[in-house]
Amino acid sequence: MQKAWISLTTLIIVVLLTPRLAAQDRPAATPDRAEVFEFSGGKTIELDYYLPNGFEAQKPYPVMLAPGSFFLQDDPAAFGWVVVRAGIGDRRFTTKDVETVLDHLSVMVTPRGGQFHIMGYSANSGGIFRVAAALPARFAGVLAIPGHPRQRREYEALAGMKIRFIVGERDGYWLREAKKAHTQFMALGIDTDIEIVENGGMC
Repeated sequence: MQKAWISLTTLIIVVLLTPRLAAQDRPAATPDRAEVFEFSGGKTIELDYYLPNGFEAQKPYPVMLAPGSFFLQDDPAAFGWVVVRAGIGDRRFTTKDVETVLDHLSVMVTPRGGQFHIMGYSANSGGIFRVAAALPARFAGVLAIPGHPRQRREYEALAGMKIRFIVGERDGYWLREAKKAHTQFMALGIDTDIEIVENGGMC
């Protein structure tokens, strides 16, 4: 598990954080697979898959869900993770809807240990903590870059997960709130870590 989080740190810094310092005209990575999943009631959700080289559906991989909008300007395949862009943090999707999507994804890919990781960026981080807290058995870890839970009741529900924060030292509000959340997770004995990027941030 430790190796997975080390490679995750590399993935985040190279694939997701570097674009904040680079020119914004770089083309976004192209998903290896895209689909529109339709729920029984007719509601739909777009799913974009970024797959490692030599991907095999039955082989277990660490799988990172990235709800909402985020920038992915380099292909994550080299890092051995499956990354799925899926806006399950949107409040129009119920907990039952999210479970349905996770069941579908478990057919399309094989999450290692039967659990997913979930990542949120800035404002959509609230949705990822809400989703993970509602379905704690389905998630192994939560990553916010930057972000924090919005509800006090979410903290204890996340006790069995690894919680990681990445925030720039110039991120102002986000830095303060990430530090507070990290401290609260530590007080609960939860596996948590925070990385403050020197001279990073938008504020």
